[in-house]
Amino acid sequence: METAIDEIVNEAIVIEDSGTSVEINLDEVKAPPQIRKRIEDEFNLILKMLNFGNMGHDIFRRWYVDGRLFYQIMIDINNPRKGIQELRYIDPRRIRKIRQPLKRTPIVGQNSKLIAPPYEEYFLFNPAGLSSGTMTQGVKISKDAICYVHSGMLDARNRMVLSNLHKA
Repeated sequence: METAIDEIVNEAIVIEDSGTSVEINLDEVKAPPQIRKRIEDEFNLILKMLNFGNMGHDIFRRWYVDGRLFYQIMIDINNPRKGIQELRYIDPRRIRKIRQPLKRTPIVGQNSKLIAPPYEEYFLFNPAGLSSGTMTQGVKISKDAICYVHSGMLDARNRMVLSNLHKA
């Protein structure tokens, strides 16, 4: 199994002679050249923060095996205009997205119908892991402070993200 995973990762992440394994293509983006240049610069900055040139295989492997990746987006609280300062990997067994419905409120003047409930969304992080006994214990993190990417495959009830290895 380990050899098969290595083979898949090696085929997915290929380093070209130019030294890059991924690049952004903005050919179809209808934006002025200065905006396209800014997007490209920011993309390259994120690759540098992730150390993707050296860690690309490991990042892809974690995503392929776990089915999801979490990174905490670190900014300078005293000067948010500096942008993202660091991206910290978070083990997917220690974090979970929570979506709690808030109380319904009636719409005034429309026969007092109830509107769909708004939701409070956040991530719950527990360094000890999130097992059935600690599902409600941990640190609340704003959904804007976490970058989350999953495989797109869900279980039959559409509740749990599956990895690419689930069928194996």
